[in-house]
Amino acid sequence: MKVHLVAVQAEIIPGAYRTSEVFAARVLELARKAVAGLPPGEARILAFPEAFALPLLFWWQTPELILRHTSALGAALEILKTRWQDALRTGVFSPAAFYHVRGLEAWPLYQSAFRQAAIETGSYLVAGSIFSPMTDFEPAHGNFASSKSAHNISLLFSPKGTVLSRVPKLELTSQEKKSWLAKGAWGSHVADTRLGKLATLICLDAFHDRWVEQADAAGAWLLVQPSANAARWNGPWSGDPKQVEGEVWLREGLAKKLYKRENLRYGINPMLNGGFYGLHFEGRSGVYAPNQVAALAEAPTGDAIVRAVAEIP
Repeated sequence: MKVHLVAVQAEIIPGAYRTSEVFAARVLELARKAVAGLPPGEARILAFPEAFALPLLFWWQTPELILRHTSALGAALEILKTRWQDALRTGVFSPAAFYHVRGLEAWPLYQSAFRQAAIETGSYLVAGSIFSPMTDFEPAHGNFASSKSAHNISLLFSPKGTVLSRVPKLELTSQEKKSWLAKGAWGSHVADTRLGKLATLICLDAFHDRWVEQADAAGAWLLVQPSANAARWNGPWSGDPKQVEGEVWLREGLAKKLYKRENLRYGINPMLNGGFYGLHFEGRSGVYAPNQVAALAEAPTGDAIVRAVAEIP
């Protein structure tokens, strides 16, 4: 069977997060571009970048001064000043209460926008990620936090718009640890679909052998790695400034991790680009096979659609 694999490289555009309508339109615009020209009826898997929905927590329906703030922490605390009663009701007595207030508010918009995109494009869709408590829904309570912690969470949608898995990030960067996020636990990272088993490992997770091994052992043929790399692609690598960030990423990334696996055959790595308060993200999105770059974005900045075709049994 032929499956189209698509990495959606996306730049952070502040104006696209100000209202529900413009966010949904931005998601749909990128999704439509991702499948433009693909033969009708042929299977396709789309993947958006890590933290794509994070700016919603800060910029959706907030004053202009939040957008202009010098730091994410300062902006979050500024929001909590006016929402302190809501923060107290969460029972979370740390700045992580911000995610319980704003993450839960943004969750329906995040879910709705990507559901619509999955349905309209007929795609299995990995919806980047958002920072939020793990959520649940029950008719009498609506959306609610199912724990006191907050995570970096990605959703996988079916072409029918159904959520197939809620995937928390397992390994946190130093920046994420400073941002009061908690590590997730292995569980929903491999989903059994009509296209076979699909694995999602968020950014740093896919550089850890043990998580790739578990995805492979669970029978996944595809590994999706939504990423947001806060470093200059052509600048010094954080692990060794004598090496170049992008060169290390390509050398040690999915192409290498897929090599000689029992089940894993392909990987999709969509990357976030642009500025978010004091952070600057860059990266060339790609589609990979074992020890092979199947397709790669031309530039490490701006929007891009990167596609390749997988042949699976």
